[in-house]
Amino acid sequence: MSTSARQLVDEALKNGAEENAKKGLTRVIVTRADLDMKETETTFNNLYGATLAHRVEEATNGNYKDLLLTLITRDQTS
Repeated sequence: MSTSARQLVDEALKNGAEENAKKGLTRVIVTRADLDMKETETTFNNLYGATLAHRVEEATNGNYKDLLLTLITRDQTS
């Protein structure tokens, strides 16, 4: 995950994040879902001391949360 993507994800998961940051979060998760989500998860965990899934679960809600968690964890369930 590039530095700019990490910063975008971190910004989007803060309370009161702007709509553009949340759109960026969606873009990062969707594009990483098929490429390198495990690496992305590991990098995020090493940088922030929490899993990406945990942070998404805390910072989002509803269908948006369900979508992101499905994309993040889909390889972990198979």
